[in-house]
Amino acid sequence: MKKMCKFGGYYIGCVCLLVLTACQPDDDTGKSGLKATDKEVNEWIEKTLRSDYLWYDDMPDKGKLNYYTAPETFFTSLLSSKDGKDKNGSHHYFSTIEKKEEATKAGSNVNSTYGFEYALGNGVRYSFQKINAAWVLYVLPDSPASEAGLKRGDWIIGVNSDTPNITDFTELSSGVAVTLSLGKYSEKEDGLVPDRQIRIAAAREVEDTPFLLDTVYTQYGKRIGYLVYNHFSAGPDEENTKDVTYNTRMKEIFARFKNQRVEEFVLDLRFNGGGLVTCAQLLSSLLAPESALGKTFCKMIPNDKRQNEARELKFLEKKEVASNNLNLKRLYVLTGQQTASSSEAVINCLIPYMGRENIRLIGTKTIGKTVGSETYGTGDDYGYLLHPITLRIQNVKNEADYENGFMPDYLVDNDIRFPYPLYPLGDEQEYLLGTALNLIRGRSSFTVSDAVTKSATEAPTVRFTYNSLDRKVRNSILVPPTE
Repeated sequence: MKKMCKFGGYYIGCVCLLVLTACQPDDDTGKSGLKATDKEVNEWIEKTLRSDYLWYDDMPDKGKLNYYTAPETFFTSLLSSKDGKDKNGSHHYFSTIEKKEEATKAGSNVNSTYGFEYALGNGVRYSFQKINAAWVLYVLPDSPASEAGLKRGDWIIGVNSDTPNITDFTELSSGVAVTLSLGKYSEKEDGLVPDRQIRIAAAREVEDTPFLLDTVYTQYGKRIGYLVYNHFSAGPDEENTKDVTYNTRMKEIFARFKNQRVEEFVLDLRFNGGGLVTCAQLLSSLLAPESALGKTFCKMIPNDKRQNEARELKFLEKKEVASNNLNLKRLYVLTGQQTASSSEAVINCLIPYMGRENIRLIGTKTIGKTVGSETYGTGDDYGYLLHPITLRIQNVKNEADYENGFMPDYLVDNDIRFPYPLYPLGDEQEYLLGTALNLIRGRSSFTVSDAVTKSATEAPTVRFTYNSLDRKVRNSILVPPTE
């Protein structure tokens, strides 16, 4: 059997940290060119989890198992209630299983898409009624959505229809050319009113780059770096471990920060659900105090059957980050409801070197994923990849005290209330960024508009039931293979 280590964020709708591969010899019980039966696949699944699953002692007795069910159902039947989180009234497991052909299709950051992400709200006020509407969170550059003029903060109130109300949100990802009816907030109506219609061309391949925005602000004599970093990926082709295109780009971005003498930094992880631990290692090495370089970044602790396989990952040496380490004393991190796994590992693993008081969290509570998974089945003939939770992730002080998520120091919940305007990312009026900039200026609060103040003091009438980012959250940290 071959296995591949993973830690970190969400993985196709549930939470799970990514770690990369640690290879072992192939298991010769596969069918070598013949399709394995469900019983054979399930026996392999059980054997793998009995050995390596973090909560193996919570698994059902063999006599209670049905080896003739579908492998997806069988896999879930083995999982512990400690595995995962409750969300929207149901339990979402961190451990996942996927068919190999589906995994191959998903292993790229270049996908067919309209190029926008959204939150679906129920009970949005529109012309004295309540409707379902989608709030645009961000738009990818060079995408059909950006070319059509769709912007962050737009409300989509209809798809291919003049009647306001989204009855089937899958229409927002159907892939065919669509006409979107947009609404805008009216203070007079205290709700949405018609705005405009736009025509979005059919979905096409668009690169989902991790680097949505990077810039530098100069205020009160201080140079402030800002990076919107959306996933921990080394390159566009996640299946190719030699593709480090994004790592190279990250070093180039930080070279610009360094050349512009950045001394304060705002790291925007509000949309970041996880990814490769080596990317978290690189990012942290560029941000950390120079004295941390070469020291322990994180520890990866397996179950008690595999204690001799415990590993640690170190911050990169100064020569490895091309002298572009910013040597920060403080860090401002913007968080959201998708912030998970590798994002949380960056926070947790910087704390011993910067101090919790110097890592200011702004936004909403993070997901709280302190464990990681390993991938099994890459070299076997069972037709599935398994990603069971097998590792605990700790910082150099053996700490991982965020199972319930990191609570922000400054709670700014702008992405789930109505009628907040969503300013463009990077705009100094944008609430999370604006809060960070004001803290850096020495102000303790951030003045918001009357509409926002009203929204913050009244119970929100909009319930956001779906976030399109949930389908793509990594749920995992990828850890490099052992030599």
